[in-house]
Amino acid sequence: MAEFAAMTDKNADKNADKNTGENDVIAIPPKAARLLTALACRRVCAATLDAIDIGGFRPNVMDILVLGGAVFLGRHFTDSALRAGHRVTHFNRGRSDPRPTPGVERLIGDRDRDLSALAGRRWDAVIDTCAYFPRQVTAAATALRGAARRYALVSSVNRYADFPHPGIDEDHPGEATPDDLAASSADPPLNAETYGFLKAACERALHAAWGEGGLVLRPGYLVGPYDRSHRFHYWVRRLAAGGRFLAPGIPDAPWQFIDVRDLTDWVIRLLEAPSSGFATFNVVGPASDSIAGDLLDRIAAATGGVARPTWVDADLLARSVEGSRWLDLADWSNLPDRHRFLYAVSNRRAVEAGLRIRPVAETVAAVLDHLSGRRIEPAAEALAPDVEAALLRALGQAD
Repeated sequence: MAEFAAMTDKNADKNADKNTGENDVIAIPPKAARLLTALACRRVCAATLDAIDIGGFRPNVMDILVLGGAVFLGRHFTDSALRAGHRVTHFNRGRSDPRPTPGVERLIGDRDRDLSALAGRRWDAVIDTCAYFPRQVTAAATALRGAARRYALVSSVNRYADFPHPGIDEDHPGEATPDDLAASSADPPLNAETYGFLKAACERALHAAWGEGGLVLRPGYLVGPYDRSHRFHYWVRRLAAGGRFLAPGIPDAPWQFIDVRDLTDWVIRLLEAPSSGFATFNVVGPASDSIAGDLLDRIAAATGGVARPTWVDADLLARSVEGSRWLDLADWSNLPDRHRFLYAVSNRRAVEAGLRIRPVAETVAAVLDHLSGRRIEPAAEALAPDVEAALLRALGQAD
């Protein structure tokens, strides 16, 4: 379901061991190959600039503790921190990726049962990427209170009670915990129905246990390399292939995403800066002009593919097993009424605090770079081309 879309790291943990039995290799069109070359040049330039002491200012080296760190979001937080010259420690169970990350200290533990590895240590900042229950936040924040200056909690825009209009900001009400679950000491099941109010409860837990120096991050749809949810990857790969393609829903539906590296680079800059108080930010892409048809056109242009959409009513697709699979990938296409403007959230506060959004073409180039030469497992990443072709033929839209 679309309201569960931000739960990328959780899905990654569940699917971490499913990348076997792969049988397809990504082919990159010539224009996309040129984009990859340009991206490599950009990386060299960025590395050079990072090594220069601009204007005599360089932030102090920080020690950063990442709770999680092994998959998509945590991996990018780690990369951003290391690029900025900081030292990083991971605290996790060592299961999602048993291989040590070069240049990163790893503490083995379990945030649900054993935080003892954190005792007696100090860090400048904590980044919590994997809190899904308020008790987890309370336990970690209590254990680390006094051992770090800042605590950044990754929440979600799904914590809002509803999305009745475009431009929802950080003051919009959060989803309340149902009375029967609030009275229970047991964790509710983690699913699309509970995810939003649990994230809102996690935020309240951080405010109570940490207070000043707390930082709440509310991302929306995160995209970029190493995303194991595969939704954005599918559209990049499909539009690179070109031809007539099936697009669920309507072209002017809001669709808002942000490159995960824009989020992680910005958060590291926030943690470097002096700060006081408790801060909260929506961390999403631009809402203006972010509609599905336009963004798909920009993705296609960036890949070099010549792709032509056939827009198909979401209700029609939902009536067949084959068609409903496309709805799972098209986040914009089948939202319930109360989430109508889920992908039109305001990022004004974050932009005013320095969030910078890179062009869509740069994100697409990075995803192509990530996919290039990798074998893909159809059950996880791809929808069968013959099924798409059959659906298009049934609609009289095949090439």
